[in-house]
Amino acid sequence: MQQEETSMIEHERKTVNQEMADLFNDYGRKPEVPWLYRIWDTKQKYLLLQNGTLVAAPQNSNSEDQLITVAPNRVIDSSKRPIFMGTKVQNYVLTVKSGDRPQLQLVAGDVKDLHEKKEESKEFTFYNQTKGSETTCSFESAISPGWFLSTSAEPHKPLGLSQGGGSDITIFYFVRKQ
Repeated sequence: MQQEETSMIEHERKTVNQEMADLFNDYGRKPEVPWLYRIWDTKQKYLLLQNGTLVAAPQNSNSEDQLITVAPNRVIDSSKRPIFMGTKVQNYVLTVKSGDRPQLQLVAGDVKDLHEKKEESKEFTFYNQTKGSETTCSFESAISPGWFLSTSAEPHKPLGLSQGGGSDITIFYFVRKQ
């Protein structure tokens, strides 16, 4: 059954550019419904919350369907595709503590609240970027340019930040769950 669902998702999948256009054009028409996305890296590891930590792990038929909540940051230039990201489970949002080596953190909060504040909130903002592919993207920290969300080559490791290169994976699939 999961293979059929995956095939259907593959067939109906929008490009990242289409997903982002929908988000920026239509978000807020039904504010009571969060926009949920499946996000996974190019090694087929999905983002999921485990014991208060966002990790990347393979999904199997017993895996819970953990989704990431996303809202546009309309205060920053929309051509940069700035977004807020969080977890559906337990309402956490991703934030970056800047410094010589920026650190990704989860803090209690809701992406809808960040969206409604209408503040720049760069520490909570990620730029969705596509380079050379219509189906994958990267997420660059707005507060720490050049640092991207990344997963380890090993499964079940925490999501982090990387400048790319090496064994860290900074390219993701990004598909809205309807």
